[in-house]
Amino acid sequence: MRKPFIEVTARTQVNRLRALAARALPAWGLGEASLRLLNHGYNTTFRVDAADGRRFALRVNVIPTKTEAHLRAEVAWLAALSSETELRVPTPQRTREGEWAARISSPDHGRDLPLVLFSWLEGRNIGFRPRPRQARAVGEAMALLHNHAASWQPPVAGALPLFDKVLTDLPNRFGDHPALDADASAVLTEALARSQELQDQAFAADGAIPLHADLHGGNLKWHDGRLSVFDFDDAGLGVPALDLAIAVYYLRDDVAAEDALREGYAGVRPLPAVSDEVFEGMVAGRNLLLVDDLLEQQNADLRAFIPKYTAGSVRRLRAWLDTGRYRREPT
Repeated sequence: MRKPFIEVTARTQVNRLRALAARALPAWGLGEASLRLLNHGYNTTFRVDAADGRRFALRVNVIPTKTEAHLRAEVAWLAALSSETELRVPTPQRTREGEWAARISSPDHGRDLPLVLFSWLEGRNIGFRPRPRQARAVGEAMALLHNHAASWQPPVAGALPLFDKVLTDLPNRFGDHPALDADASAVLTEALARSQELQDQAFAADGAIPLHADLHGGNLKWHDGRLSVFDFDDAGLGVPALDLAIAVYYLRDDVAAEDALREGYAGVRPLPAVSDEVFEGMVAGRNLLLVDDLLEQQNADLRAFIPKYTAGSVRRLRAWLDTGRYRREPT
């Protein structure tokens, strides 16, 4: 009897998704290509090596909240960035029938899963401890993305979600969840209310534009002294300060990297005009979103990470509530 997807090991999950991905390859005329796992996380991505030497990245979208309109807007923005800017981003590849995605039925998920093929980006991920030069390049790239986004419009059939809520489109799972004790639930609930109050101030003071909304070292490559930006799967509408706060969340406590990120942005576009208090609230909000999302993940490796990540997050968020400063390693 086939075990449910959520109950099998990460290795079995990957093997099932690899078989599904292989069924999608003929849609791009790549039936003889090989697949190699790149990442098994919120979605699963494989490297595709074609028989003629070409290389691509194939993403299997398993997140059920990803709508058709969101997917169309994401790939349309990437196509526009590829053709209209000098930014290095993955270019979506149309199928033989002219579609941006192939859809394959998944018995594990009870629905068709969309798969998107992208051009390959050379280089290595910069990781979560970038050199100042790399962090400055991230700031510059973010500002260029915002400059383009300020005038770009999604296609008629596409739409990006609005990220005015700290938890975006996710349900609030902090009130009563088996992975949370009473203390953790109380801290997370209080932190969410405070973070939302501060984020509301940012949205009241500035207009929303398309954001990458996930600019961290796992979605950035470095090759020949240049930066590439990928994984626009979480793109949505928000104020520019939110994109900056999300990136800072991953750099917090690395003063040189955070300063370089801001300098890079300011060299291309004025920094968002928000108070330190509001900005810290949005940095903390990133932590809240990640905890909430993690609580209901099907990925086996991510589920195993829930106790440790939740405990660390509660400690950090309690310190933020007490001090007004969010830190990754509070004293």
